[in-house]
Amino acid sequence: MKVFVRRRVYVNLIIAAIVSLLLTFPMILELMGFDPFSFNHDSFTPDMTTRNVVTVIVSYVFYMTMIFTLLSVFTYQSGLLSYPAKITIALVVTSCFFAISPLVLHRPMNRMEPPVVFDKPFPEVPEGSPHDPGKMDIPRPKGWLEIRRIIEFSFILATTGLIGKVFELVGQREEIRVENEKLRADNLQSQYNLLVNQVNPHFFFNSMNSLSSLVREDRKENALRYIAELSDTYRYVLQNSGTELVTLEEEMKSLSAYCYLLQIRYEGKIFFKTEVDEKLMKMLLPVFSLQPLVENVVKHNTITEKQPMTVVIRGNAEGYLTITNLIKPRLESEEHTGIGLQNLMRRYRLLTGKDIIIEDDAKEFSVILPLKTDDRYEDTNS
Repeated sequence: MKVFVRRRVYVNLIIAAIVSLLLTFPMILELMGFDPFSFNHDSFTPDMTTRNVVTVIVSYVFYMTMIFTLLSVFTYQSGLLSYPAKITIALVVTSCFFAISPLVLHRPMNRMEPPVVFDKPFPEVPEGSPHDPGKMDIPRPKGWLEIRRIIEFSFILATTGLIGKVFELVGQREEIRVENEKLRADNLQSQYNLLVNQVNPHFFFNSMNSLSSLVREDRKENALRYIAELSDTYRYVLQNSGTELVTLEEEMKSLSAYCYLLQIRYEGKIFFKTEVDEKLMKMLLPVFSLQPLVENVVKHNTITEKQPMTVVIRGNAEGYLTITNLIKPRLESEEHTGIGLQNLMRRYRLLTGKDIIIEDDAKEFSVILPLKTDDRYEDTNS
């Protein structure tokens, strides 16, 4: 944060220096003998006296101080000061600088404008006529300076306000980028946690215990399939450890392997009912979205022969996948931290731009996942 503030101060100083140079550039041209409007060298004669040079330098410092102050106001941290409040403060600051400007800002030379030379004399007109040269209003240098100063200060206020707004938008974009990076880190952490859960001793013990039961019962075909499904579960985790989005078809295939492991472990106690439209299989969702939801069902509910569990997975034509189960809380249930589900919700928002919908009526618990269309697949089939 300190580095960001220091960088912002340096940027404000550079911008103030450049804009101040643009404002004092006409004075510099006059010192060099040029007309700042026509760049005609015949209008003025160079007058590089010490007084004039000091006048230009003081004007430059005055402008730079004013611009830097306004930029500091407009680029102040948005969370602590709203933009309307910044505008109000900037108007007050501009008014203060405008009030003291006559004491500081002066033209570098005693000639304000070149004399007006008429090629032809005025025609004779009746005395008192509006066209009488004696009645014509000639703009005075003092009035011209006041108008010019108002224009300059309005330009400074508008420019610094615009720059401040741009900086605010850039800052918001940076905050969003940091938040996205944080969510991506959470995504990787969730994938790592899932991998750890897959290889932790408890899961490994349950898997080997189920496999040994199949071997002891001489259920060779089931044992071979169990080994194949277990290896597919590990392979899916390892192969997609750096993946963000996968098709529903891939996720369902991995979930099918994991569900088979649970069916062997809770034989005759847990069932899975799948009703997913084939058209949804090419749609996308974050990797490892389904397995944690099924894990939560097993973790937080009682599953026995008297109280079997049925997990229903439905996918409708509108692109929503719903995982539903009856609520059968354990007598000695583990503490519900909700961290896993919260991580999945953050990952889902980051990777799809959509939110997970949770429905809980104390009897049924449902998690609704909005699927994301695979644009590449649509282009191929269009």
